[in-house]
Amino acid sequence: MRGTRRGIMRRAALALMLSQAIHIPALAGGCLTLGVPSGAGAGDEILSVIREAGKRAGLCVEPQRAPKNRLSALPLDGEILTEEALPYEPAGLIALPTPVATFEGTLYWLPGREAPTGPQARIGVILGQEWAYRAVAARGSQPYEVRDNRQLMKMMAAGRLDGMMLPSISFRHFLPGYPALQGCRTQDISPLPVLVLLKSSHGDAAGALDRALITVKRDGTADRIFKRYAP
Repeated sequence: MRGTRRGIMRRAALALMLSQAIHIPALAGGCLTLGVPSGAGAGDEILSVIREAGKRAGLCVEPQRAPKNRLSALPLDGEILTEEALPYEPAGLIALPTPVATFEGTLYWLPGREAPTGPQARIGVILGQEWAYRAVAARGSQPYEVRDNRQLMKMMAAGRLDGMMLPSISFRHFLPGYPALQGCRTQDISPLPVLVLLKSSHGDAAGALDRALITVKRDGTADRIFKRYAP
């Protein structure tokens, strides 16, 4: 009797596991590996929201940072874009309809000065942020490239730049380390949705992850994660 009962329990547990597995998209290697361009502004708060959405969808989601020009050579399942929404559907990729978040691309300049414009203005941008290059060009100025957020904030605080283009969330995150920038004047330039794109072969996973993103935004989980990383 005991052996029979154990056998029934094992079969019931196996049936439960199989019924749950039906709803989880099968992935080669067990994880969705998403490429993140180095220096493109995808902070830890964004990656945490994506991982949380993956858990809700029953997916292992693992971002991998690399220089933008090397992403195409890596065995990735998709990408995380932190620039403007693409004006076209990239070949072989599905753009999830729900952005992870939307922030402002913003021009910052020191208090007591005029908004920088024209060819004489030296406006700092982070290497790889295409929206910032376009915004500087629209002002008739030349972009001054730097490698990361900290270098950009440091140069601005030292008065070595006339202005800088930066996502608003990045500015708020690093501001406590640069009190000289507390009074910066600002001009919002462009909305910056953070997008997830997956290979078209992961259509089931894309649908599951998009539904999970909707849930974590609707129930306040995403906002709580963003506040955790805010200064």
